[in-house]
Amino acid sequence: MQSHLTRQVFRAIINNEPLHFSRCRRNQLLHTISPTRVRPWAPVLGNTSRRTFFAFNFNPSNADAGEGQPATLPSEKGLQPMTDLKRSLEDKSRAPPSHTLTKAFQIFFATRVENPGVINGFQARLLSITWRHLKAQQGELDDREFQDVFSVESLEKMLFVLQEAECLPEARATILKIARYVYAELRADHGFGVDSVSRPALLAYINLLASNGCPAEARLVILNFGGRFRGAKPSPWLTVMKGFAMADDNRQLRNITREFEKYGMKFDQASHEELINLLIEQGQFKAVQTAYQCPITGAFDPSTPNKMADIIEPSISTKKNVVKQAILNSETKWAEPIFHSLPQGPVRETVGITLLWEAAHGSNASSLAEKAKTWIASDEQIQDAITIADVNSLIQYANVSRNHELAPGFVRLVEQWGLVPDQETHLLRLESYIQAGAVEQTLEILEQQIDLSLLPTENLPLCNKLIAMLCLSEQRDALFGRISSLLDPLFQENVRLEPTTVAALTRMLLYRYDWEAISELLRPRLGTYDDEGKGVVRNVITDFILDLGQKDQDVWDVYELFKLAFPQTGVDVRTRIMSSFFERKRSDLAVLVFGHMRQAEDPRRRPKPDTYARCFQGIARNSDKTNLELVHNMLKLDLEVNLTTRIQNGLMLAYAACEMPEKSMEIFRQILGSDEGPSNKTIGIFFKVCEKHHNGAQEALKMLKKVKKVGIEIDRRLYTGYIEAVAAQCEFDVATTAIDSMQAEIGVPPTSTT
Repeated sequence: MQSHLTRQVFRAIINNEPLHFSRCRRNQLLHTISPTRVRPWAPVLGNTSRRTFFAFNFNPSNADAGEGQPATLPSEKGLQPMTDLKRSLEDKSRAPPSHTLTKAFQIFFATRVENPGVINGFQARLLSITWRHLKAQQGELDDREFQDVFSVESLEKMLFVLQEAECLPEARATILKIARYVYAELRADHGFGVDSVSRPALLAYINLLASNGCPAEARLVILNFGGRFRGAKPSPWLTVMKGFAMADDNRQLRNITREFEKYGMKFDQASHEELINLLIEQGQFKAVQTAYQCPITGAFDPSTPNKMADIIEPSISTKKNVVKQAILNSETKWAEPIFHSLPQGPVRETVGITLLWEAAHGSNASSLAEKAKTWIASDEQIQDAITIADVNSLIQYANVSRNHELAPGFVRLVEQWGLVPDQETHLLRLESYIQAGAVEQTLEILEQQIDLSLLPTENLPLCNKLIAMLCLSEQRDALFGRISSLLDPLFQENVRLEPTTVAALTRMLLYRYDWEAISELLRPRLGTYDDEGKGVVRNVITDFILDLGQKDQDVWDVYELFKLAFPQTGVDVRTRIMSSFFERKRSDLAVLVFGHMRQAEDPRRRPKPDTYARCFQGIARNSDKTNLELVHNMLKLDLEVNLTTRIQNGLMLAYAACEMPEKSMEIFRQILGSDEGPSNKTIGIFFKVCEKHHNGAQEALKMLKKVKKVGIEIDRRLYTGYIEAVAAQCEFDVATTAIDSMQAEIGVPPTSTT
C-alpha cells in the first residue's frame, strides 16, 4: 500500500500550515518527490505485516478531501483561509473575502467544542491576526458574517474553547491576548446594556486567566462582577487562589482570604480542602505546599465585622491527602510536622497514612504486617479500618520510588489482610510490571485482570507507558497485534499520546519499514507537542537515519520525512545526517542534505564554517569531483560564511583527493596570504597534496626546510606525511634517508608503520 505522504499533507504534522489539497495523482509517494539523483525506490516490505494502526485518522468520504486523499483533521479545520490572510498581509496582496474568513474562524471553534485539543503557537498567531483583521472590518460585515464571529454566542464559545484547550507554552501569551479581545467585546452593549456578560463566560475567562499566570487580573474580574458569582462551584475565588498558589505568591493568597471576609464569605476548612484537591488533581505539588500554609478562618460573624476570625487547622482528610502527596513527591521531611499533627498511635482514622509513612521510612511488607498485627491486638477495629485503598497507596509509593522489590510484597498484603483487589490495584500491579520491563507478567495481567477498552479512560498515563514498553521490548514484532489492539480505542477516541509513546511507536514502525504508518501516526500529533516533545520524536528518527546498518534508500526515504516534519532542526543535527551519508559513500545524498541547509529561510539553520569544513572532508573521502565544484561554488556565493583556514584545509584535501593537486596548491597559497595563516593541519594536508603534484618531491622538501626554519614543532604525524609525499613521488632514497634520520630530526624513532 502506498503512502498518502506528500509535501502538502505532511505540513500538518507540525501545523505550520493546514492541509490544502490540489489535484494530484492518487496516493503520491514520499519517494516521488525525492531528487533525481536518488536511485529508484526498491520495496523492502516483503516480511512486514500490513495491519495498519491508524484506520481512524483518515476518512475518504470527507467532503474536504478528494478521492484517495486524507481527510482534513479537526485541528486543521478553518486554518487555510487564515493562513492565506497571513500571507496576504505579509506580501501586501489581496486578502481573502470576509465571508471566507468569518466562516473559517467560526469553524475553527465549532470543531473544538466537543474536543478542544491543543492550540499551538502557529494556530494562536493565525487566530490573533484574523481577529484583528475582522475587527477592523467589523462595520462592513453583513449579518451572517457578524454572527459567525461577534455574536454573544460565538464570543462565549471562543472563551469556552480557549479555557478547555491545552495551550502550549509558545501559544500562551497570544491566547491570553485573544481572550482579552473577546472579553472586551462581550462587555460591549449587545442590546442588553454594557457589562451584560453571562456568569459561565465570566467563569471561563477567570479560569483562563488564573490558570495561565494572570491570577491578579482574574481577581479584578471578580471584583467587577462580584454579585454574579453567588453559589458558583467551585468559587471563582478558589480559582484565583489556585492561580496565586501556582505562582507561589503566599502574600496574595492571604490577601484573598481577607477579601473573603470583606464580602461576607469565609475561607473555612471545606474551602481549604477544595483548593488543595484542585491543585492535587492538576499535579501541582509545589502549589499544594504553598496553599496548605494559607490561614483558615472560622465562620464570619456579621455582627462584628471588624473582629478577626479564629485561625483553625486544616481538616484531617486534608492533612492525610497532603502527607500522601508529599511522600509520593519525595518531600517527607517537609510533611513531617503535618504528619505529627495527626492523631498519633494506632488510630483507625489514620492507620492508612501511618502505613504509608512507615513504608516511606524504610518498612517493607513484612515489617508493615507485623506493625499492623500489633495495632490490631490493641484495637481490633483497626483491622476493618485498613482498606484496599491503603494497600493501593503502598503499591503506588513503590512504583513512584521505582523499587521493584517492594511492590510484590505490598501486593501480597491484599490477601494477607483479607482485602479484595479493585481495578486500581490491578492497574498499579500493571504499572510495576511495566517499570520492571516484565513483558510476560504484563501480558498475563492484561489478559486476566484489565479491560483494555477501559484502560485509556481509567489511566491514560499508564496506557502510554504500556505501549512504550511493548514497543521497546525485544519481542516487539511478536507483540505487534497486541500493540495494535491497545491503540485502536485510543485513535477511536482521538486520545492524545505522550511524546515518549509516539517516539516508541515511531521507532518500532521505522524498523518495520512502514513509512505510511509513521506518517499517519505523526501527522496529527507533532503539532500538539512543544519543542521538547518534538525533540523526543525527532531523535528517534535521527537515530534511524544515522544507523549505518540500514539500506541507503530506506534511510533517504526517512530523511525526506524528517525534513518535512522537523523544519526547525538545527545545523548540528543536519550536519550529522550529512556526515552519515558521506560515511555510506553516498556523497550525492550528503550534498543534497547540505543543499537543503543552504536553502533554509532562517539564517540560523544555514551552513556554518564547520558545516562547510565537514562537507569538504566528506567529499575528499569520497573523491567526488562533481559535488566538490558544486559545494565550492556555493561557498563562493555564501556571504554569511567567512573563509577560515579550516574550510580551506578541507578544500585542499578535497581537491587533492579528486586528482586536482594544482587547485590544492592554489588554495594553499591563499591560506599563506590570509590573516589567519596556515595551521599544523594545513602543513600535513600540504604533504598529502605533494603526493600527487607534478613537482611534489621538491615542494615537500622545501616545506620541511621552511618548517624547521620558522621553528614549527614537527611531530611524528607531520614527519610521516613528508616521508609519504616523497615516497609517493618514487624518491625512495630520499624517503629512506628521512626514515634513518627520523630520531635525530624529531626525537622519536621510526616504527614498523613508518
